[in-house]
Amino acid sequence: MQQINQLSLFVENRPGALSEVCRVLKNASINIHALSLADTQQFGILRLLVSDPNAGKDVLQNAGFVVKKNKVLAISVPDCAGGLSAVLETIDKYKLSVEYMYAFTFGRAERAVIVFRFGDQEEAAVKLADEKLDFVTQQMLANA
Repeated sequence: MQQINQLSLFVENRPGALSEVCRVLKNASINIHALSLADTQQFGILRLLVSDPNAGKDVLQNAGFVVKKNKVLAISVPDCAGGLSAVLETIDKYKLSVEYMYAFTFGRAERAVIVFRFGDQEEAAVKLADEKLDFVTQQMLANA
């Protein structure tokens, strides 16, 4: 099991701000596999899984965005009723605190991917490593 890199950046809450991020990545030929946007009145926190996180961070920073690269766990689950429930039961078994999560699909038949950020990311990675979970790797995203 391996953690994957996610980019997080602040985006002004104004028309066109999100398209600027996407345009920068497009111009660098960096594919967005998943994103999550949570907003407040003045700014949003945009979380991205991209094909090349290092290059993505560099081009976004060069364009003036404040970008942080952090680790998340991505777990593939059956895309059916109860698919997420089994993973959450495993997380509950270890009493792990989920900070946030989001989901996406990317060409794996009848599978969804759930991205997790935990209160203690390293503890979660260690405890979940021995579970029979279908972790998505950085290489799998790069090849998607």
